[in-house]
Amino acid sequence: MNSRKKSTHISTRTALGTASHTGAPADTASSSELALNDAILGADISRSYEEFLGIVDEFYSDAIEVRSDGSPEPVRGKAHLKSTLLRYLVPLHVMAEIGGLSVYLQEMPIAGDSPDDQYSQWSVELVGVTGRRVQMSWTVRRRWLRRRVVFEYHYDHHHEGEPLSISDLWIATPDGLE
Repeated sequence: MNSRKKSTHISTRTALGTASHTGAPADTASSSELALNDAILGADISRSYEEFLGIVDEFYSDAIEVRSDGSPEPVRGKAHLKSTLLRYLVPLHVMAEIGGLSVYLQEMPIAGDSPDDQYSQWSVELVGVTGRRVQMSWTVRRRWLRRRVVFEYHYDHHHEGEPLSISDLWIATPDGLE
């Protein structure tokens, strides 16, 4: 039996005073945003990356457009979004499940002034088995239409800490090789 400690996945939501909107469209967008964020926070990357792809299927429009202030080209369409996510999720899953990487995800809603646009701040902290940490944070604006995200924009990216290396993971190597 393998006695090494499994990586943990901890998610939290920090509440900020959010503006209360009245009327069905805003209630739909805000309740859909809450459900989406709860699903993301409830998924465990050390268990499966497929959970995140299922979230895309459930909450995103087939014609989704995702933009980022760090990338000149948008991602258009659900299939392209899922393909893009896989490039990040698969390595993260392997490092968490096999390499002992701990993943801490936090979300904080931000009050906005448009009933169909929802804002939140996200951060992910990765902690290697050595205790070294790296944290990334960003802000997301989502536009909702009939309980589906039709537009998502990622901006205000921040990065703290040095990138983790193979020595920060629990990876068995042949004797004498690193």
